[in-house]
Amino acid sequence: MKKYCSRLDLLRFLAALAVAFFFHYIIVFGDSPVSGNIVGDALNKYGGYVVELFYIISGFVMYTAYSERIREGKTNFTKYLTDRVVRLYPAMIISVIATIIPMWAGYALWDEAVSNDSAVTLFAIFLNLLGLNGGTVLEHTFMTTVNGPSWYITVLLICYLLFYGIIKLCRGSKGAENVAFMVMIILGIFFYINPMNIPMMFVCCTRGYIFFFIGVFLAQIYGKTNWIGNLILCAISVIMICMYFFASHHDLLMSESLEFGLFIVLPIVMFFIGFFPLEYICSNVVVKFLGGISFGIFLWNLPVFIWVRFVEKYMDESFTYGSVTTYIIIVAINCVVGILSYILIDKLLVNFIKKRIQSKAQKQSEDKPEEKSS
Repeated sequence: MKKYCSRLDLLRFLAALAVAFFFHYIIVFGDSPVSGNIVGDALNKYGGYVVELFYIISGFVMYTAYSERIREGKTNFTKYLTDRVVRLYPAMIISVIATIIPMWAGYALWDEAVSNDSAVTLFAIFLNLLGLNGGTVLEHTFMTTVNGPSWYITVLLICYLLFYGIIKLCRGSKGAENVAFMVMIILGIFFYINPMNIPMMFVCCTRGYIFFFIGVFLAQIYGKTNWIGNLILCAISVIMICMYFFASHHDLLMSESLEFGLFIVLPIVMFFIGFFPLEYICSNVVVKFLGGISFGIFLWNLPVFIWVRFVEKYMDESFTYGSVTTYIIIVAINCVVGILSYILIDKLLVNFIKKRIQSKAQKQSEDKPEEKSS
């Protein structure tokens, strides 16, 4: 299989910017200097659907990095799950705590919410600290999610578990694996169009199932195509985007959000995968770093926005969120927090936890022979 496609790092970074600084910005603040033009208005409206792109890339990366290791038994379930939890949960838990502080302080100071974009009940906090965000075990995301973007992490972990289980149950049969992956996509689409009040089958989850396992198939295609196949992939992606705009223009769309993911987000990823000249631009440490901080920018944008709201109220000021200056300052703060999260949490803290776990496992393995000999 081909090595990891570094073009996806750039795409992931651009997607994080779209979600944080277009979609969430205008939802939280109600105004934005990037509105009033075709691109800005489109990103303000559809930026939230770019999360599907993260699922596609996650499925792509997981298949590339873990499929063979799981088939060959080079990683067991405990290590696999521990690696995923350690990678995702520290940043999520810290971001939840960082969101709670200004919200509770607002209630203590003014007896009212600083923002209506975060749940602050003890039940919601308890669920979130366990990694169980709204939209997974409970239906209403906005009522049970402290840091809104973190719902993505819960669904992603569910996809990771399903991915491991499918490969293990299929016992090395790639054909059976692909049938199971396709079943997950079909189930996801069915429950997306026909939502039911069933845990793990809410719309938040089905978004993950559809696009994570589409990413798995894309990884297989990427691993087998040559430069001609890549050009075909690019051509297909352009055709799919044209189909979407044709259907949209003639009011033929049935589920706009789902079709946007399938006919806009998916083709964009396909184009980035197939357009191999981008590899010469993206194969460097700068793009890799941008891909690394994208998770922090995405995860921390709502806590940063809520803190801005808190400071505004505490200072008894009225910030002009439609101002270019205000926008640049808030975006800069969010990017700095994303970089700090990447360095201090994703790198230092996560590596520290991994070393502690490895050290403990090594100590236990060394103690076992002694126990047997005694």
